Formats: sequence, C-alpha cells, structure tokens
Amino acid sequence: MSVKRRPGRPRLTEPSPEHLARRQQLIDTAAEVFRAKGYDAGSLDDVAAALDLRKASLYYYVRSKAELLYLIFDRAITLALSRLEEILAVEDARQRLALLIRHQVLTIAGEPGLFTVFFDQRAGLDHERAQEIRAKERHYLGVYAKAVAQATSESVIPPVDARYAAQAIIGMTSWIYKWLDPKRDDPEQIADTCVRLILGDRP
Repeated sequence: MSVKRRPGRPRLTEPSPEHLARRQQLIDTAAEVFRAKGYDAGSLDDVAAALDLRKASLYYYVRSKAELLYLIFDRAITLALSRLEEILAVEDARQRLALLIRHQVLTIAGEPGLFTVFFDQRAGLDHERAQEIRAKERHYLGVYAKAVAQATSESVIPPVDARYAAQAIIGMTSWIYKWLDPKRDDPEQIADTCVRLILGDRP
C-alpha cells in the first residue's frame, strides 16, 4: 500500500538564492586569503575569521578547503568563458579579435584576487579537478585561436600559427595580474595598448 506524503513545504532541489549568495561571498573571501597567504598557508580558519564566522559554519557551504579552491578556479574560468559566444557572433574579424583581447584584459583586471589564485595556486587542485579546469581552458584557447585564424585569413594580421598567437595573446593579457596597480593603472588603457600591439592603429 502506498503512503501519501503529508502536505507541507516542497523539498528544495536547488540551493536558495541566499545560500548561493553566501557561498559566493565565501569564494571571494577565500580568494583574497589564498592570494595573500598562498593556498598552503591560508586556512579555513583564516577564511572564517575574515567572514566573522565559526569554522564549522563554513562546512554548510563547502566540504573542504580543496573544494573551496576548486570553486575559486571554476568561478574564474566560468567568468572568462561567459561572454565568448557573444563576441564570436561579431562577424568582422578585426573587431572580434579586438573584443577578445579587451575581454581578457578587463576580466583579469576586474577580479585580480580571483585570477592571482587561478594562475599561482594550480598545484593545490587534485588531478580530477585540474583536468576539468584544463578542459575549459582548452576551449577558451580554441576560441582565441579561431579568431586569430580568421583574422589571418582576412589579412587583418600577418600569417601566423593560430595556436601560438592565441597563447601569446592570452599570456600577454593575463600577465597584468602580476603588476596591475588599481590606484595607478587604467584597465581600459591597458586594453587599448594590447589591442594596438596586436592590431596596430587601423580602425
């Protein structure tokens, strides 16, 4: 005989908006802690203290410090991937490549703590999670390589190996996380400079 479930609150199948917002705050705070101390030296106690929480409260949002590092990496690469389809819809090869260059600069400049951890703390990821992040990075690189190949075919830039050129563009625009000073440097101007280095001054 089947037993009818008594009426009551429907079971939640997805985290609430409040839960997601709190976890996002946790990720942001952990990124700053790991940026300042490094992943090995930074602890969940440090993250909890920065949030004025008990350490036990963190486990409501993440299972471990390793998972928290993964969430930082996943947020960084997801953020970087978020506008690529929109940019790829741009038909003009020169404009598309310029937008990709600007996107990379402004994405890194907008989240310096997040991307410092992303670039400097890769060793802290376990093998399976590192493989997942690398797969998303390969997709990201492929988007840039495709844009470079199209720009080459239309003589926007000289003939180059598309993958090497894409790696060079991403490397150049990513490295700003090492030296960017928000009090001194203008990300828009940095983006303009990178675009001119690759594409010259032609409109």
